[in-house]
Amino acid sequence: MDARGLPAAVRAAAADRRGGAMEVAATALDGLLEVAADPPLLEEAVAVLLAGQPAMAPVWHLAVAARGPDPAAALAGLRRRLGADADAAVAAATAWLRGRLADTPGGVATVSHSSLVDRVLARVAADPRGTPASPVAAPDPDRDPDPHSHPPMGGPPDGRVARGGNEGERPSTAPVVGAPVVGVVGADAVGPEALLNADGTGALAARLPTLVVATAIKLVPGMVFERLGGPGFEVVPLDSVAAVVVGPEVLSPAEAGRRARDLAAG
Repeated sequence: MDARGLPAAVRAAAADRRGGAMEVAATALDGLLEVAADPPLLEEAVAVLLAGQPAMAPVWHLAVAARGPDPAAALAGLRRRLGADADAAVAAATAWLRGRLADTPGGVATVSHSSLVDRVLARVAADPRGTPASPVAAPDPDRDPDPHSHPPMGGPPDGRVARGGNEGERPSTAPVVGAPVVGVVGADAVGPEALLNADGTGALAARLPTLVVATAIKLVPGMVFERLGGPGFEVVPLDSVAAVVVGPEVLSPAEAGRRARDLAAG
């Protein structure tokens, strides 16, 4: 811990502008668990996370757990589920994407950085199971270069990475293969009517059938969704995407929205 008492993991998660929401949530949970037995320090840590990551739904779930009657147990439960839910989402999205590419061979376009999306694209590229082209994002000359390319076998992406307004160059080690026929994106939050993700997500969904890869920790009720957001993020109507993965399930946009709405009752 630093001199002010907050775990380094909490400060790192609050300041992270490059990691995906799942990566930030895992780091934040590790930090909160360090101070779960100290209510004042735990509340201070929650406040720092909420202020530092105002666009991420997982941070709201962490805050709810930390402010419950048994924060240590609630936070530990979230931490255990985080990895299992992510694995399930990757498996479900991979199956969906393989099916789509088998029907319509080509590349895959995405925006920003998402650890879940990176894992899905690496799996399909490494084992396309008969799809004629590896799922690699190809640049679209009619729009800005936000989508980043995914070389076969999960090599480093190429292009601009935009999270929360920050951008960086990441070199490619393999050529782009195939014009994009489908989009795959992550989400920082999924609400009853819309999702929140990096700028460029709406344009991608308007251009290509797009899958959203998420877990239950990304769902939030409307009253929470309305408070999320910040520079570099945009709100995208759920009905503009093709489907939403939530853990092991591939849901219609309407069903994903209903599940987010139902959280208000809980």
